[in-house]
Parts: sequence; C-alpha cells; structure tokens
Amino acid sequence: MLFPVFFNLAGRQVVVVGGGAVAERKIRLLLAAGAAIAVAAPALTSWLRAAADQGKIQHLPAAFSPACLDGAWLAVAATDHGDTNQAVAAAALARRIPCNVVDDPVLSTIQVPAILDRSPLVVAVSSGGCAPVLARRIRERLEALLDESTGDLARLAARYRSRIVSRFRDLDERRDFYDWMLDGPLPSLLAAGDGRQAGLALEAAMQADAPPRMGSATILAAADGPADLLTLRALRMLNQADLVAHVPAVNPAILDKARRDAARVELKGPGMQPEPAVAAGAGLEWLARQVRAGQRAVLLLGAAHDPKLLARRMAACGVACSVL
Repeated sequence: MLFPVFFNLAGRQVVVVGGGAVAERKIRLLLAAGAAIAVAAPALTSWLRAAADQGKIQHLPAAFSPACLDGAWLAVAATDHGDTNQAVAAAALARRIPCNVVDDPVLSTIQVPAILDRSPLVVAVSSGGCAPVLARRIRERLEALLDESTGDLARLAARYRSRIVSRFRDLDERRDFYDWMLDGPLPSLLAAGDGRQAGLALEAAMQADAPPRMGSATILAAADGPADLLTLRALRMLNQADLVAHVPAVNPAILDKARRDAARVELKGPGMQPEPAVAAGAGLEWLARQVRAGQRAVLLLGAAHDPKLLARRMAACGVACSVL
C-alpha cells in the first residue's frame, strides 16, 4: 500500500522532463499548486512555449542530465523514451527526490492520483498506478456526490475555524457544532447560491447557547461479517461514535471504520463485561453511564449474539438502543 500524503509545492522547484502533451497536463496541475516549474525538453507544445515566454515556467532546452534535478523537490518524467525516463528515475533516487514516471508505477516513487478539486477541499483517489481508469471512474462518482458548493462550505468552515474553536472549548460540543454545519441548512443554502443566508444562519448558531449533548446507543448486528455489507447509516454511526464497544469476534475491517479517536472497549463473557484495563464498572451498566453522560456509543455484535436481547438489557439500564 502507498502512503497517501498531500505535498505543499508552493514556491518549490519541480523539474518536469518532457515537453509533449502528457507533460503539459502534469504542468497545468503543478502550476495550480503554485510550484516553480523547470521543463527539461528540447521542444515544447505551443501552450508550454507560451507559458515559458510569459515567465510562468523555466525552459531547459538541453537533453536531460542529472544536474537538471539540482534543487528540485519533485521530479516528473513525462517523455516517450524509456531510457530517458529510467535516467530521470535513477537520478532522482540517488538524490532522494520523489519522482513520478508517467504510466510506470515500477519506476515511480510517488503516484499522481485522480483528483477531485473542490478547493480548499481536495479528494485524491489512487490505485497505486495499477488501475488508473478505475481511479478516474471513482472520482467521477464522487463528483456527483460533492458538487461545486462543497468548496464554498469548506471555505466557510475555514473562515470561521478560529471563532468556532474559541466559542466551543469543549471538544464534544465543537464536534457537535461541526456536525450541525455539515448536516443542517448550510449545505442546501450554499448549493442554492445563497451564501449570504448561509452566513447569517452560521452567525446565529454561533451566538446561540449550545444545547445539552444527548448521548445515543446503536447496536450493529452481524459485525463479524464482510465490511462491504455495512449500510451508509451504519458507517455514519461509526464515524460519529465517541465509544465503540465490541465483542472479540467482530471483523477488524469493520472496527477500523470507526472514528480514529473513538474509545474502543472490548466486551467479554456472557455478562458483556468491559475490558478491566479500559473501563471500571459492572457490565452494560458502565456503557449505560457513558451514554447518559452524553457519549454516542456503537455496540458491535457477532452473528451469534441476539441484538434484541442486548437492547432489552440496555433498556433495563435506562438507555434505549436502535438496532441496525
């Protein structure tokens, strides 16, 4: 698996070897990221030639040599000559410079993903170079889910970030407020082009008293099955959970869907006793106390467990559960 990372290239030198149509596509993306681009190629497309004449890129007209990479933060080999691409990859490797060789995942030390740009929100999809058409198809599906107004919502959140942090010192209250921003009226207002009304609604919410945090408990049955059978609602519950309690037999891939900072508690034995090292208390009563204190809990059961029985036992502790 490749490690996904976003690279701040603003003002940093990137050397692109090649001056054809493929190199041009890469350079357009790199210019949008603010990179300082040097193009090593004997000839350029008309667009690249115009960009060089306007000072947007630097043209190095000589054939590639390792010295072309001096001072570079990133190298891109985009020629149709295998020997040249190999030379770029070798020179970059010797200098420990990340290198993308177009359409050659073996020579590349980094891959350029399929990109969905809703700046400042950017979604990148990569197949590690083995199935770029699949990555592009997934990006196309995401484009239908995240319309252009998603960028407006991200910019609004960025503009108010410091105020939100100051207003909601408690982390749980702050998380609830962000949930309201994403699930309340703001996305619809921005999608309708009514940025002014969205701003007014956000200002009003900032001034209002934070409502008491309400805990919840959700039981996910058959969590020892395939992770791809999870419903969207189940995924949402896992993403919002503060506490994930699970029996030992659950599928680790399902457990990994939970929010990364959510507490994880393993329930053992017929009494569903929390792991002593994590939780102090008697069985499900401990979980019920967490929910009454405002925690959002998800309980993951295996197929051998009866979710309705567990719901009745939680109800006896004073907490109602929904079962998915």
